[in-house]
Formats: sequence, structure tokens, C-alpha cells
Amino acid sequence: MSDEDFDVPDDLSGLADATPMGESGRHVEQDTVALFTPIQNGRVLAAVCALNGVKGQAIETSAGAFAVLDDTTAGAVDTAGEVISAFVKTQPILAMERRAGQITIHRWQGGAKGDKLPPGLALDQAPGVITTLMAGTQTIDEIAATHPGKVFEARMSRVSAFRELRKASKEAKKRYKAMEANKRDSDPDPGGSAS
Repeated sequence: MSDEDFDVPDDLSGLADATPMGESGRHVEQDTVALFTPIQNGRVLAAVCALNGVKGQAIETSAGAFAVLDDTTAGAVDTAGEVISAFVKTQPILAMERRAGQITIHRWQGGAKGDKLPPGLALDQAPGVITTLMAGTQTIDEIAATHPGKVFEARMSRVSAFRELRKASKEAKKRYKAMEANKRDSDPDPGGSAS
């Protein structure tokens, strides 16, 4: 393409109302409210959300579990951020909102709202599914269809959520005991008397 093939208009004021290039559609304009957590198990995050009255869906990623909330009303992200960060306690979570195409991200830790983060910086190292969800190019339902076994419903009763957490706790203890036994059995010098 030469410079002659590219036409620059004299008046650029029309660009302010131009539709952005790329994907468009109903889901791009929809508001999205989500939490990105250090919890590694999506099923556990779904249960924690449901136990605290936060409904939605959780997706398990390589960097932590991500919950997309059903409630997109104003203040919903703060309510969810407070209860889920209080559960996680020592590690921060990111509470994210996309409204009218604008992404806002706040850090929460131990039930307290922290600083506002630049979206580009906060999402820079995030897994691809999170960036596509927050950009509005995919919905959680579309991701669930392409990532079977990685998306979990956070719409269960509190009793079911409590049972899920107990089950996950038992499984974690079992894995820990197996790991310790494997470590102990593979130690070449279990007595520690090597010279």
C-alpha cells in the first residue's frame, strides 16, 4: 500500500463518534462485573461465592480463579470484593467492572478496598480468557463451551456450597498427605546421616 492509496480526511471531528474497529455485538456493550482471585480451584471459588450470596460463574485459569458475577448493578463489585477478599485474607484480589466499554479495576485485600489500578497494567499478564472477557469479545458462556470442566456455577444453595468446600478441603488434605508420603518415600537418606 503506497501513501497515495491512503486518504486522510481534512476534518477528523467525525472520528469521535466512529464505531471502534474489531468485534461488536450485544455482549460487547453488556456490563461485566468480575473478581480475579489467587484461589487456584474454580470449584472452590464458585462455592465461596455462593456461600456469601455472590451468584455467577467461576472459571479456573493458570493464574487463579476468576468469577463473573450475575449482578451487574452499581455497587455489586464492591459487595463481592469485600466478602471474597475477606475469605482470601492475606492475598489481594482484583475487582473489575466494564461499563459502557470502560474497564475499572480496584485491588481488595482482607475485606478492604484498595487502590485503583490502570486496566492495561492489571491485565497485562492475565490469562487470555480474562482479557477476552473483560474486553467483551467473549462471554463466560462462550468460554464455558470451549473450556469444558473449567467453568463452575456459583448459583448453588449455601448448604451445597458448604458441602463443596468440605469436599474440596478433604481432597486437598488427601493430596497433601500423598505428596508428603511420596517425598518421604523418595528421600535417599531418610535418617539424615549422610556425610
